[in-house]
Amino acid sequence: MMTTSPNKAISAPDENLRRLLSLRALNISGQLTAILTAIYYLGLDLPIKPLAFIFIGLMAWSLLSLLLLKKRPSLTDTRFFVQLIVDVFALTAILYFTGGATNPFAWFLLVPQSIASTLLSRAHVWLMALLTSLSYTLLVFYYQPLVYVDHPMDMGAGGHFAEHIIGMWIGFVLSTFLLAYFVAGMAESLRKRNGLLSQMQERMFRDERLVALGTLATGAAHELGTPLGTMSVVAHELKLELEQEGNQSASQMLTIINGQIKRCKEVLSSITETATTEKFDAGQLLPVVDYIEKVIAQWRISNLNVNLIEVVSGKGAGPKLISDIALTRALINILDNAAQVSPHYVRLTINWNNDNINLMIEDEGKGMDEVQLIQLGKHMMTSKDDGLGIGIYITQATLERLGGDIKWENRQPKGVRVTIHLPLIK
Repeated sequence: MMTTSPNKAISAPDENLRRLLSLRALNISGQLTAILTAIYYLGLDLPIKPLAFIFIGLMAWSLLSLLLLKKRPSLTDTRFFVQLIVDVFALTAILYFTGGATNPFAWFLLVPQSIASTLLSRAHVWLMALLTSLSYTLLVFYYQPLVYVDHPMDMGAGGHFAEHIIGMWIGFVLSTFLLAYFVAGMAESLRKRNGLLSQMQERMFRDERLVALGTLATGAAHELGTPLGTMSVVAHELKLELEQEGNQSASQMLTIINGQIKRCKEVLSSITETATTEKFDAGQLLPVVDYIEKVIAQWRISNLNVNLIEVVSGKGAGPKLISDIALTRALINILDNAAQVSPHYVRLTINWNNDNINLMIEDEGKGMDEVQLIQLGKHMMTSKDDGLGIGIYITQATLERLGGDIKWENRQPKGVRVTIHLPLIK
């Protein structure tokens, strides 16, 4: 039984929002400083009231966002995108009242675009590129010019300065789309690489556990060989005595015990062979139907009374696969699990196409809850009182090592369906 502690770490989107709010606070401070300097030092005539309303609204929105983050620390990419949209609108409004594209700080509109290109999906990046380009384009043609208090002349887009503004506009739009294309592509590649690294780390951790299990299994095989041999000899002698006395019922029970002992010895022998063989998947290339028949024959030794329905629905000549010891053990484990919960009905369907061999094992047990289905194969867990919880874990690892996959799902009205896909050898 596994227990997990609650995760108290701050998620990446929430941390990004905290950084955005900090950056917004710095921007507000810088913009207020620049406006006060322009009014009292440079002597510019700026509309105080509209700018004050914009800053007050932006600060109120930031405080509200911070409070919501503390109460509900769950942020999606769309909500983060809305935060960037608010920044674009606020900055566009401030630039409108302070000279538009003639304002030397108009390039600040690239900041939300850079953030979106780094953190958000391609769809959000291109939407932000369109929004910032449209905002800058409007500021080129619609704005309140910067006017000095002591001079009636305004800093409009007249004369050669108009060409300069048009050039800045073209450069801004090109920079926006370059950021949307290249930076977003690099950020997406980084996210994919981080995902692959995470998968590799998880696989390395799982492989380390499997190596440890293999070492323990080899030691157990060596230690159990002698007592199993003794049990086999004693059971055989006892069976002969009971047959001479005419006790057929007890003799049949000893036959079953001998069969179980034989199976244990074969399993231990295969473990030892696997541990000492250089190539783990060394085996014979067999048609899939013949291979499955051999698996079922081994499984039948301990499941004589289970009703197994075998269906072969593949068309054409059956493909071949390697008679892998680990794969055989994995399939037997799945069949054992199905037989334990549904001894009167276990259905095995064999199918194939041009790419995969498909196996489907169905039972009529009670089924499993959704939490168990999600965790199957990822952690060592079991629903049995006497189980170790490693069978399904090893089965999942074995199929992934062979390039296949496995899926568990509940059937209707009851039972579990296990679907296995194995790639064909080409």
